[in-house]
Amino acid sequence: MPTHSTAMPGPRHAAPDRDRLGTFLATSWAALHLPVLVLLGPAVDHQAEARPQMAATTPDLPSS
Repeated sequence: MPTHSTAMPGPRHAAPDRDRLGTFLATSWAALHLPVLVLLGPAVDHQAEARPQMAATTPDLPSS
């Protein structure tokens, strides 16, 4: 009985050259989130600059 294998050398399950589902999901995430981040970033920054510093409305309690 022969002990050698007749299978071709190398990996049995070679990975596909492209992961189509992963590429689709990454592209979809970027297409949906990047415009929101680009538009929201300056809006938040502008709102932080426009907000005036408010003084405390209640005076400090005297220390006894």
